[in-house]
Order: sequence, then C-alpha cells, then structure tokens
Amino acid sequence: MWLDRLDRTTRLVLLSVFLGIIGGLAAQVFLFLMHWANVFFLYGIGHYQTINVLGAHAAVQAPKPFSKLYWWVPVATTLGGLISGWLVYTFAPEAEGHGTDAAVRAFHRTAGRMRARVPLIKTIASAITIGSGGAAGREGPTAQIAAGIGSIVGGFFKLPDDERRLLILIGMAAGLSAIFKSPLGTAIFAVEILYSRVVFEGGALLYTLIGSAVAYALTGYFSGFTPLFVLPHATSIGALTDLPAYAVLGVFAGLLGALLPSIFYGVRDAFHKLRVPNHIKPAIGGLILGVIGIFVPQLLGGGYGFIQFALQGGAGMVVWLLLLLSVGKIIALSLTIGSGGSGGVFAPSLFVGALLGAAFASVLHNLGFNGIDASALAVVGMAALFAGAARVPIASLVMVAEMTGGYGLIMPTMIAVAVSFLVQMALTRHARYPSLYEAQVPTPAASPVYRDEYYRFAAELLRKKEVKLDRDILHSEMVEALERGEGVALRNREEHLYNLKLTAGSPVAGKQIRTLGLDRLHVLIIGIIRGEHEFVPDGGTILQIGDGLIIATKPPGHASFRTLIEPPKVNPDTSNDSDPPPTTLT
Repeated sequence: MWLDRLDRTTRLVLLSVFLGIIGGLAAQVFLFLMHWANVFFLYGIGHYQTINVLGAHAAVQAPKPFSKLYWWVPVATTLGGLISGWLVYTFAPEAEGHGTDAAVRAFHRTAGRMRARVPLIKTIASAITIGSGGAAGREGPTAQIAAGIGSIVGGFFKLPDDERRLLILIGMAAGLSAIFKSPLGTAIFAVEILYSRVVFEGGALLYTLIGSAVAYALTGYFSGFTPLFVLPHATSIGALTDLPAYAVLGVFAGLLGALLPSIFYGVRDAFHKLRVPNHIKPAIGGLILGVIGIFVPQLLGGGYGFIQFALQGGAGMVVWLLLLLSVGKIIALSLTIGSGGSGGVFAPSLFVGALLGAAFASVLHNLGFNGIDASALAVVGMAALFAGAARVPIASLVMVAEMTGGYGLIMPTMIAVAVSFLVQMALTRHARYPSLYEAQVPTPAASPVYRDEYYRFAAELLRKKEVKLDRDILHSEMVEALERGEGVALRNREEHLYNLKLTAGSPVAGKQIRTLGLDRLHVLIIGIIRGEHEFVPDGGTILQIGDGLIIATKPPGHASFRTLIEPPKVNPDTSNDSDPPPTTLT
C-alpha cells in the first residue's frame, strides 16, 4: 500500500491531518445528534430546557432550585438510560462509561485496537444519555469516537502497534480540541492523561498538536474561534497579596478532587453488584437522577450554562446553593456514568470546580475580602479541581486558559493547580481509586506497552545470574508484576518468570533444592525472597515455609512445580481416620 512506502514521520503527519479533519467532523455530528436528543427527551418529554453558555451570559440571575418542579423529568432520564443501556450492552459493552478512559485502556492494554462498531454505538448512546438529561460531558464520547476512528485507520492500513497507539492519542486530541476549542491544551491532555504522575508520552506530542490544530481550525469554520466560555471582564491576578487565597482554593480543590473518584467508582461498584441485567442499570441510574432533577434540574446535562453563571461571579447564588450544586453534580455524574450510561467526566468536573471557586469567593466576600475577583476564583477552581481529580495538572492549566480566555490568570492557576495536585496525591496514596481515570498507570514502566521489554531484559539477567538479586531489583516493577501472578517472558526464549510462595504444609519445606528433581520438570529456581533478605540459591539451599520462590520455566513446568510444592489436600471424609470405627450392632 502507498502509505507503507512513506517514512514513519511523513506517514504519521498525514494521518494526523486526516484524523484532525475526522475529529472535527465527528464532533459536529455528535453535537447535532445530542441537540436533537435533548429536544426530544429532556425538553419534549421532561418539559425542562437546559441553559447554554450564551443564555447564561445574557441572564441576570441563575434560576434557583426548588422554585419549579419538573415532574416529567424522571420519564425522560429513565427512557434515555433504557435506550442507551440496550444499545451499549447489546452491541458494544466497551462503549459504556466515560470514553476517555476506554481510549487510555486501549493504549495500555490492547495495542490501540478498538472494535470498529464502537465509534458508532458510542455516538448514538452518548447523544441519548446526555440529551435525555444525563449528567455527563460530551468530551469523553468525542474522545472515544475519534480515538476509535484512529484505531480503525490503523487497522485498515495494517500499521504496527506503536503507530496504532499513536493514532489513538491523535484522535483523542482532535476530538477534544473540537469540543473545547482548546488546541494546545487537548494536545497536551492526550499525552498526559495516560499516567497518574507528571509523565508525558512525549513522542506523540508533535502529532497530537497537528491533529488538535486541524480539528480546531475546522471547528472555527462552523462556530468561530471565540473561547467556549465568556468572562464578564478582563480578569487578572489583581494583587500579589491575593495569591494565598488561590493556594487555599487549591487545598479545597484537592480535597474535593480526592473525594470525587471515591464517590464515582463507589457508585459504579454498587451498580455492578445489582442483580439485574446490565441493560437496565442505566435506566435505574436515570430514574434516581430524574427524581433529583424534579427539584434540582440544574444538575442535569453537562452544565455548561451554570459554569458560565459561576464565571459571572455566581449570578446571585448564595454560598449554600453553590456548594449544594457543586457536590450534587458529583452525585449526578456518578449516577449517570456509574450505572453504565455513556458520557464524559470532564465537563461535570469543570462544573464542580467552577462552583467551588464561586462559593469560595462568596465566603471571602462575606468575611470582608472584597478585592479578590469572584470570576477569577471560578476559573482557577475549574483548573484546580480537574488537575487533582484526573492527575493532569499541565493540561488542566492550559485547557482552562484557552476555554475561558483567562490568560491573565496563569500565575494563580499554576499555584492552585500545583497545590490541588499535591493534596489530592497525598490523600489518595492508599485509596482504591486514586484518580478519576481508572485506566491510568503511574509511569511508563507500569504500562504493559513498555514493561514487557523491560521484564525480558531483567529476567534474562537474573536467569544467567549475571546480577546480584538485590533489593532494588526485587522491589522493581518486575517483581510487583510477579507478585500479581503474571508470567514474565524471558527474552528470545519460551521460558517465563514466575513467583510462588511456599505455604505451611508444603512437602518440600526443609528439603534441599537438589533433591527435588527439578531437572525433569525443566524448572530453575533463580531467586528466593526470605523475610527481609533476597538471594540466589544453589543446590544445597534448604527451602523454608514462607519462602518466595522466583522460578524460570515453561508454562507446563510452572503447573507441575505448583503441584509439587502445594500442601496435600485434606479429604474431609478421611479427616477423622484416627478415630475408632463405630460399633455395628448385629
């Protein structure tokens, strides 16, 4: 094929331009479908009309909760969840949830491969979910749609895995750029979101920049090049004495950013435990959300209008209401996506952060600190909250500046983002769900994409006994994988490396290694972890209970060795053989 004859860089540049066009067009199609789903479901059935950015900008005050009851909203949200759940779980179960996480998982786990049907199902299901009132963002679906098209293109041209993974990132950047009008920020986001620490997939950045720039240019043709949100006036830092306030806001954003993943995935896990078909779980989530929406319809949808209200200083909303909506959005998002609905988490996170910033500004003003701009605190709150919750500090900083045009707030945003990230990291160090993106890995060394090669080199050195089995090696990513039960392939060989534990009752405990007949099993014990010590054994080493044995063998040898060292199973029917037999009466 002609594309194969091009050098790698030229090929990827051309594909980046192509995916930029596709991402921009896919975003327009998705927005069109979402608009009509909203007209049919939430407005037509639920009799509630969401407020967009321009509507909020023209309004004097934000509508208050509990002022009008929308009794038909649960019908719209439940019906939308039912249709979306049927579509997703019938045709493409991987399309459920927030799409960006699926794209990240495809990069790390499936060599950039996604089924061809995913983009279509994700488009329709997400449009229905959000259009019917689901509290989800449109960026996640667009990211997965464009990333899925990148995967399809890679498969069509039979590109190698490393290039297919890059196409996933390029498509993601293009789709997000078209949605948020943030070409630089989304290009950085696509290479930063893969890891939960401040690490970048630097080799992809050039191509994500091209893809996002093309998508942004195409979006500008349809809707202009103005920022997504409108700041009421030129905002800047004000005085240097205001910086401590932004740092305090960063602390609160970090606290809420640590809470968000726990609630989100806690609700998700609760829905997983429900003994009902997956197809109807989004309808259950939609029903619960709809009941809430009767009284607080402000929590429905992506919430772009209420983000705009927050950027306008809260638009007359008092502190308790701002905090209610901020925390309530976390619940609404969790019900929508955690139940299996299809949508993104970025826009709702911006909602939470913007209203948190507006609430903090209101508290400061009530305390007499009137010199700090409420709009500035809302902007900074958006960036700080998402930077912590999603572990993407650099992308959050740039994206929010581009989405709002608040470039004069770069310095206070940098402070708040850094504080939020550090606070969130500290609070979630031992959390089950430390980040809003479950598919993230800490560093490239923890990604299957890179660690397999690393394991092969390290395992080969261990097998040849060319290195001392010291603590640094044994506590590396390789041994962490071994402790998870993964077999690590040795370089250019059929053998794998395994880690097994010698438990109480093992028949080999107290025996020398040379007496076990490991040659006939084709097993080599290359390392032993004993308490706080690790060493390379020899034939005279006596095995002890509690030893961790690192062995090199083929998979059949692994199974045979497990059988050799496992304690004998106790047959309950013969467990009391020592007791005298019962007397038989004749």
